[in-house]
Amino acid sequence: MSLFNLAVLISGSGSNLQAVINAVENGTIPDAKIALVISSRENVYGLERAEKHGITNTVIDRHDTEKLMDTLKAHNIDGVILAGYLTVLAPDVIAAYGGKIINIHPALLPLFGGKGFYGIKVHRAVLASGAKHTGATAHIVDCGVDTGAVLVRGVLPVLPDDTAESLQKRVLEVEHKVLVQAVKALVEGKIEEMVKKPLTMIDEDDKTGRWSNT
Repeated sequence: MSLFNLAVLISGSGSNLQAVINAVENGTIPDAKIALVISSRENVYGLERAEKHGITNTVIDRHDTEKLMDTLKAHNIDGVILAGYLTVLAPDVIAAYGGKIINIHPALLPLFGGKGFYGIKVHRAVLASGAKHTGATAHIVDCGVDTGAVLVRGVLPVLPDDTAESLQKRVLEVEHKVLVQAVKALVEGKIEEMVKKPLTMIDEDDKTGRWSNT
């Protein structure tokens, strides 16, 4: 049986990339291969992660849609993962891989999503709102910004002494778990099933958590 070829697009350190690499290597995501890592920036640690695991990697300017498309096709990519990729994909890319592009967002969409909500800005907005819970969301990418169908959410409490930085760190750990579950569903052909009934990880104690379909 042929492996499901994944491309992971990054813009920074690649900790979510590492979570997917680990899950593929330990069999949590079966029958898959990370065939390509593409960064929109040079000299980021995510590229070093790819090198360490023998994964083909390259840098493509975020505005060069033609080169991105050609590179994905050349590597026979079946699905695309946006793991901290700070660029909105062009409609041509979304059309070519419709329903097979997954993004991870550091909040509980549709809250704190859309244009301008990325990185530490998300966590500052969560704290400013007085929200009691936050988390991470893996969703299908469409032509909007953070508007695609939700696949997996991970929920954790906002602690009384949280800063934007501490919240970002704790949410990142949830992102890793959420993204792996979404990628697993993509590889196993269960995206439509998950769209109808998204998976949620409830982590009230901010520890291991438990999974449930909602």
